[in-house]
Amino acid sequence: MIDLAIIGGGPGGLMSAWYLKKKLGSLCRVTIYEASDRLGGKILTKTFDSTPAMYEAGVAEIYDYSMTGPDPLRELVQHFGLQTIPMDAEQVQLDGELLDDVPGMRRKYGPVTAKAIEDFRKLCTKMVSPVEYYEGVGAHDNEHPWAFRSAEDVLDETVADPTAKRFLKVMARSDIATESHNTNGLNALKNYVMDVDGYIGLYSIQNGNEQLIHGLHSEIDAEIHLNHRVLQVGKADSGRYAVNMMNGKGPVTKEHDLVVVCLPHSWLATMRWDGELLRHSMVKHVAYFDRPAHYLRIALLFDSPFWGDQVPGAWWMSEAFGGCCVYVEGARHDVGRNGVLNFLVPGSDALAFANLSQDELIDAALKSLPASFGDARAHFLEGKIHRWLSSVNSIPGGLPVRDVMTNHRPEPLEHPGLVVVGDYLFDSTLNGLLDSSDAATDIILTEMMKLRYERGETCNVPSDKIDRAYFDNYRNVGPYGEVWKQFSDPTYLMKLIRIVWGKAKGYKLLVAGSASGELVGALRDLGIDAWGIESNRYIHGKTPKALRKYNKLGSIAKLPFKDGEFDFVFETSLCHLSDKQVKRAVRELNRVVKTGFVFGSITSDLPPALVDKYDLLRGVKKLGTWWEWSELFFSNGFDLSMHRHDKTDEVWAATLAAGKGPGHWYADADSLRYSFFDKVAADD
Repeated sequence: MIDLAIIGGGPGGLMSAWYLKKKLGSLCRVTIYEASDRLGGKILTKTFDSTPAMYEAGVAEIYDYSMTGPDPLRELVQHFGLQTIPMDAEQVQLDGELLDDVPGMRRKYGPVTAKAIEDFRKLCTKMVSPVEYYEGVGAHDNEHPWAFRSAEDVLDETVADPTAKRFLKVMARSDIATESHNTNGLNALKNYVMDVDGYIGLYSIQNGNEQLIHGLHSEIDAEIHLNHRVLQVGKADSGRYAVNMMNGKGPVTKEHDLVVVCLPHSWLATMRWDGELLRHSMVKHVAYFDRPAHYLRIALLFDSPFWGDQVPGAWWMSEAFGGCCVYVEGARHDVGRNGVLNFLVPGSDALAFANLSQDELIDAALKSLPASFGDARAHFLEGKIHRWLSSVNSIPGGLPVRDVMTNHRPEPLEHPGLVVVGDYLFDSTLNGLLDSSDAATDIILTEMMKLRYERGETCNVPSDKIDRAYFDNYRNVGPYGEVWKQFSDPTYLMKLIRIVWGKAKGYKLLVAGSASGELVGALRDLGIDAWGIESNRYIHGKTPKALRKYNKLGSIAKLPFKDGEFDFVFETSLCHLSDKQVKRAVRELNRVVKTGFVFGSITSDLPPALVDKYDLLRGVKKLGTWWEWSELFFSNGFDLSMHRHDKTDEVWAATLAAGKGPGHWYADADSLRYSFFDKVAADD
């Protein structure tokens, strides 16, 4: 049994625990250490002292990407049976008056200002499409023309009208949570387009966003320790990870096989990292993302919603506090007969005003309300303050953007089983945090499989050799020549190529990892111009005489073929190469292929029971998840075929029909998305 520690019981820790149960089941024992006396971190739904009126004290709302593609967080919310409330508004408060977005700006400030706003928004839609926005933070961000320019410079160079510029800053500041000179134009751009139809929706969870925490808690399988503040992490003499903490009574140390650190960026620097290599790596990690952005919450309870019908939406943007969002909590929560306004103060104003007392902050918020509301103090009952300093990142994902593996595993050489989780690694949203949890637990899945195999906790004897014995009892089933079709069905492969690329016949295909050429021969019998490449001399020596011309002996890291010689490649051998060889081999595959390839190597996403049954880890030198491999392919001239033409449903139906679905090979349709890659041009 593998012991795993999760440091932090916020949403990232709970999401990671939820994913671990889903991916590993009972193969991993999880312990969560939380410093405070509650779970949930930045997701916090509260009520006032004088009445049970609800308000969000932490995360304000959740982004909805479902209009563009799969939305894992939305699916998770639905999985828990939680009801959602859509949120929308188009009002801005400038110079003390509530205005209806661009029409209101045109009425008050004139057509020149309104046109400047409209022109800038049109420019933004050209600078990032809804699909690019949906894909989020990735290496392609580094190539964007606004990536290395400040948001302030971008606005100065593209918006001449000063009032339009003020409007745009106010509308985006609560999402950016910092000043325009502290972030880059690309991060600001992704927030500007939130005001454009077709990019994103917003919603809240009925009865409070904290319902998500309750849902996660109800389904995780973990031992939870509250009031356990972790002070230090490092390697113990046993080779495991030592977690030193204070538990309320005194210091205590626990050892674990793997560690997932799910802390906000600001807390990472408060910990000690034992060992110079780990300390140095974590210092670099913290420094890379050290771009703090801030929030301050001012929730005000009133005896009634005295603003009447002046605010038809769920919030309005106000130029108070340098630009903030004022939520009308009654639009999403039960506040009874009362009225609740909830100020989300961002950036430098949050940092500066946080030094004021509760009464001073309440007074400042009351003074900022539109004069058209009347006397707010006459209706005021109670106020609550919540400080979230350094709670998000002003350039989420870092600059330049790095690959997911580097971000989540700061020290891979001696501490491969220590990973970090955080919304600052993606886009400073709950959606990004779920993505981070998914990525980190995939890394953990890989490390867990390695540990189980090395310790002999599977039913197979650990071996890294691809030798005669490997092929004589191929995958624990029998001699390769007799059982190969169970794992490489030629008709199934042809059907996949026809579905994904629309090619039924008339193409040339390379089988990379062709063994004794049985698949090559079967494909040729079916009318495909198939060729093979195999590096193992023993099994290649069994190639039938009639196929020797087409089944070559050699390495996929140095292919004996011309540039663009094949339409497609089907590979099953990349996982048997070292990291250095793998990169060279992927470049070689890109060189010889014209259209695309089918990725068929062993990955750590495969069900553990399947891995054990067929001894799939034998001879595997590079073990990773589908997304790990895809990042390698992305950086070497390939892109997911499903990004261009999504055929997931058709591919999944063919997979089920071929008997290769759950329990046999592929666990779900999503895994197949990462099996097909198009060759792309350098500028595509």
